[in-house]
Amino acid sequence: MCESQDQSGTPDLSPLPYHRAIREYLKTEEADIWRWYASHKVREEQADAVRFDLLKSTYRVDRQTQPEIYAAAEDVAARLSLDVPITIYQAQNPAGPNASLAYVPGEAHVVLHGSITSKLADVEVRALLAHELSHLKLWQQWDGDYLIVDQILAALTHDRAAETPHFASARLFGLYSEIFCDRGSLAAADDPLVVVAMLVKVSTDLEKVSAESYLRQAEEIFSKKATKAADVSHPESFIRARAIKLWSDGDSRADAKIEEMIEGAAALDNLDLLAQTKVSALTRRLLDVFLSPKWIQSDPVGAHARLFFEDYVLGEGPHEDRSLADDIKTDDKPMRDYYCYVLLDFVTADRDLEEFPLAAALALTEKYGLKDRFAEIAKRELRLRKKQLGKIDKDKQNLLAKAGQRFKST
Repeated sequence: MCESQDQSGTPDLSPLPYHRAIREYLKTEEADIWRWYASHKVREEQADAVRFDLLKSTYRVDRQTQPEIYAAAEDVAARLSLDVPITIYQAQNPAGPNASLAYVPGEAHVVLHGSITSKLADVEVRALLAHELSHLKLWQQWDGDYLIVDQILAALTHDRAAETPHFASARLFGLYSEIFCDRGSLAAADDPLVVVAMLVKVSTDLEKVSAESYLRQAEEIFSKKATKAADVSHPESFIRARAIKLWSDGDSRADAKIEEMIEGAAALDNLDLLAQTKVSALTRRLLDVFLSPKWIQSDPVGAHARLFFEDYVLGEGPHEDRSLADDIKTDDKPMRDYYCYVLLDFVTADRDLEEFPLAAALALTEKYGLKDRFAEIAKRELRLRKKQLGKIDKDKQNLLAKAGQRFKST
C-alpha cells in the first residue's frame, strides 16, 4: 500500500491506487496543463484571501484559553509527519457538527462546526483532527502532486466543454481522498473503533454510538447486495467504516475491495477518465480480433477503423485474445450495447463484403456472450427479417470459410 516512506514519514499512509493512476494520467495526457499548475502554486495573495475569509466567518480559538485542543492537534500533526503551524477556528452559523480544513500552503487552518467537540470523546476529537490534517498531508507531501491533481480536475469540471468523464474523475478523486483521510484518522487514533465512532457521531449527531454494532451493520449491507458509493463528495458512512476495518485488519485485498465499494462496475454513462481509457483499450482489442482475417481488411474497413484510432493499421492485431471475453463481460446494458454497435459499424463499413462481416460478428459475439443482444440490434438496424438473420447465423461458419477462400483466390 505504501507509495513513499521517505517523503511521507508514515510508511502505512500513502495515496490510494486511484490517486496514483489519475496523477499519471494527467501528467501524460494533460502535460501542458500539469506543467502550468506545477509552476503556478498558490500565491501569497490567495493565502491572504483565505486567512481574511476565516477572520470574517469564524471565531479564532485562542491557544491560551483552549490549550488542550491545540495540544491534541499538534500531537496528531506530528504523528502524520506534518510540521506546520496550526490555527483552530469555530465556524459561525454552522450547518451541523463537523470539521473542515481551509487550505493554505505550509499552514494548518482547521475549522470546527457546531458542537462537535462536546459530542466526541477526546480520542475521537483526535481522530477528527487527524482526518482534516490528512487533507493537508495529501496536498502538501508527494511533491504537491495531489494538490495539482485536485486543481486540474476542478478546472476541467468548470470548463464549458466539460464532459461526464471530467466530473466523474473529480468525484472519484474526492471520494478516495476521504478514504485516505480516514486512514490518517486511524494512523493517529490507532484504533478502528474510535474512528468509526467518530464518523457515526458526525453523520448522525448522536452523542453515544456503538462502533462494533455499526461495523456489523456495514457488513450486513454488503452481504445482501453489491453496493457502491452514491454520494458526490463523501462515501457513505457504512463504506467508510468497512474500509477502515479492512485497512486496520491488514486485508491484502483492501484496496481492491475499496475500489468495488467506491466505483463498482464500470457504467458507460458514467465513465471517468481512467475507465474511459480502459474501455478504449478494450475496444481496440475487440477490433484487433474482429479485423484479423485477411478477407475483411479492405480499404473502406481500414478507413473506418482509423475513425476510431488514428494510428490503426489493419493486420497488426492478434487472431485470438483469450482474456478479452472476461475483460468485456459486464452487467451494464449500455456497455454491452456499445460493443455490439461497434461491431455493427464494421458489418456495414464495406458493402462489397456482402454478408461475411455479419457472419463474423455473429460468431464473435457468440464467443464473447453478446450474441443475443447483437442479433437483436442487427435485426432492427439492418432491417432484417428474423428468418434472414437466422439463416446467416446458422450458416456462419460456412460463410466464414467461403470468405477465407475468396481472399485466397483474389
